[in-house]
Amino acid sequence: MVNDEVLRAEKIFINVGGRASVPPLPGIHDVSFLTNSSMMDVDFLPEHLVIVGGSYIGLEFAQIYRRFGSEVTIVEMGPRLIGREDKDISEAVRQILAAEGIQIRLNAKCISLAKRDSRIAVGISCGEGPPEAVGTHVLLAVGRTPNTSDLGLDRAGIATDQRGYIIVDDQLQTNVPGIWALGDCNGRGAFTHTSYNDYEIVADNLLNAGHRRVSDRIQTYALFTDPPLGRCGMTDDEVRKSGRAALVANFR
Repeated sequence: MVNDEVLRAEKIFINVGGRASVPPLPGIHDVSFLTNSSMMDVDFLPEHLVIVGGSYIGLEFAQIYRRFGSEVTIVEMGPRLIGREDKDISEAVRQILAAEGIQIRLNAKCISLAKRDSRIAVGISCGEGPPEAVGTHVLLAVGRTPNTSDLGLDRAGIATDQRGYIIVDDQLQTNVPGIWALGDCNGRGAFTHTSYNDYEIVADNLLNAGHRRVSDRIQTYALFTDPPLGRCGMTDDEVRKSGRAALVANFR
């Protein structure tokens, strides 16, 4: 139903995208914060930008604003940056950013936010270093949330996981016949190129009697820092966990 109009079709495709996650951190509603979307509307230079989240989006904005001239602090809950990558890659990226003067706080186990006069204090509770980072602005870069919570999917019997992503099979079909879910809302990629590939899979299977599957695509990632990081396929850790034989070569 759209407003008061009921639309009917033999095939329905859900492609509602996602948005920046805003976790229920203590004090989150007491301060102003930025997300990757609202950050694009900033027309001033933050004096001190504190970024909560040490993954792709957080690191890209960190280097951008550091080079613009802002003081930048990254606060990451995990033991290292970009935890999806191998440990040596994470460490290399940390060294690159630290060399540019970006402060990096890892193992932030109890993050909170509070006003400090005209500034914002981000509680860290790290084992080492000051217990908080006080900046002029805060950017939340802690992942994405699918835009599924207000669709009434449960009324149609469409299954979702605990995070709200629509559960799909290898051909992007939901558990309800005639309904597919593509793009960021299915949790099978959350990139522009994977969203487009979702369309290719569904279109080929429906229009050309193809047999394309999500599991056939080779996953690619990119971190748009300077120098940039690109990866295609499995990490070293993923190869080792798979039990496959692999040849590893390092070029320096």
